[in-house]
Amino acid sequence: MGFPTGDTLAAHGKWLYFSGLEQELRERHPELAHRVFFNSAGPLLYVKVRLSGESGIVLAICRLGHAETWTLTGPEPDGLPSVWAPGTPREVLIEALAAQATARLAGVPVASPWRWDESERSEVTELADLLVEHGITVRRVVAGNRWFAYGSGYAPELDIVESAQGNLVEAESPGGVVVHASVTPHLGWLLDRYLPDLSAWGRVDLNLALWGRSRPTPGMLSPQADVKQIAELIAGGPDTWTQDIQLAPIGLYTPPTPFGFDLEEAVLAQLPLLGFSDLKAGDGDALVQSDTHHVVWRDRESKTLSKPEVERLNGVAAAAGTERPKRLILITNGWLSRPAAAFADQAGAFVFHIDHDTGRLDAVNPLAREAMPPRSDPRKHGAGAS
Repeated sequence: MGFPTGDTLAAHGKWLYFSGLEQELRERHPELAHRVFFNSAGPLLYVKVRLSGESGIVLAICRLGHAETWTLTGPEPDGLPSVWAPGTPREVLIEALAAQATARLAGVPVASPWRWDESERSEVTELADLLVEHGITVRRVVAGNRWFAYGSGYAPELDIVESAQGNLVEAESPGGVVVHASVTPHLGWLLDRYLPDLSAWGRVDLNLALWGRSRPTPGMLSPQADVKQIAELIAGGPDTWTQDIQLAPIGLYTPPTPFGFDLEEAVLAQLPLLGFSDLKAGDGDALVQSDTHHVVWRDRESKTLSKPEVERLNGVAAAAGTERPKRLILITNGWLSRPAAAFADQAGAFVFHIDHDTGRLDAVNPLAREAMPPRSDPRKHGAGAS
């Protein structure tokens, strides 16, 4: 008798996993037990909670693009599935399935946070709930679950949001204004508005909008943030915002002449749009002046900056402060080694790469990436739950 092949063992392991899902779903939710069905014969294994007749909420493993994902699919043939990463714990999948089925059977919206494809409450699920109360359509919420489907329900595509973007809510007001509110580990809350005529995102100064004063560094620290006030600001829409709090998109910078760019002009045309609000033209040897940051230029196109170099520059930046140390903003046409990037994050330093042809800035270390606006075009994502 031959030993089973790898494919046979994998198929049997998958069957056992689905069988366990069925059993645990019945045990956790006895009120749904008579509706639970396990399609054990295949070829597609799935667990279903029947709603009416053969229609129901189906939990299965599907391939979207090049990746296999857990998907929760409702009875609507053109609806987008709820997508969960392959490593999602079994109890989370069970509760997500039960929440979807229970809501459908009761004829009510799916309870938060499950309606946002999240297993735990967070600041972004709270914001999403508040926006719905204001009549705002929430397109997507990203926190613990960073996988989601978009496009057509008949041929959905997969997107995975990188952790540098933080936890986020993308929403659309009745007037078609799309906003992107995110909370990042180091910078706190950021709010960006999509400008379709420019195909770009422009930042909203949350500190100025809510507290009447700007911070010299992007973001509004989470302990200072009031999620309810952020929701009310978004619900009010751009018509209620002053021009002072709406900043132009950083990605639209172009040199004023075809003969290259002025370094100081390029920096001042972009970094303040991210929320570095106290930067101004330099004096003497200083590239740019600031009471909070020390801005340094390093020409390293053919060389990666090492950790000792960044440590030295950070020390120079700290010493440049009079009453308190300044934080380093490093502009370079080169890149950082991995240890240098890790140190820059630890020291609270922002490192930006400047394109030698266009003068456009891009983030190098993770902290600087937190300060950047969203990259994706929201028009490719359909509206989500509301």
